[in-house]
Amino acid sequence: MTRYLHTLAAILFYVLGASAFLAYLLWVNAVAAKQTLLWLQTIDLPLLCVALLFGGISVYRSMTPEKPSRTLALWITIPLLLLFLLSVFLKFW
Repeated sequence: MTRYLHTLAAILFYVLGASAFLAYLLWVNAVAAKQTLLWLQTIDLPLLCVALLFGGISVYRSMTPEKPSRTLALWITIPLLLLFLLSVFLKFW
């Protein structure tokens, strides 16, 4: 199950990251600046969420080669979730 989530998170991360990079290039060159600025303002939290998901699953998969560990999953998930909630709080403050 983690293999498929890891692959899905990787694909989403690359797609969202590439779209953010393209939007930044378009914004810097003043091509459709209003739409690209709107995209750049809304893409940061989804990109962070996917990046934390990808990183968390990578750490979990590297530390559990054989059988799944619920305790390890919680030890990895809680700090990542707190980091994401802090980012959401700072964005909307």
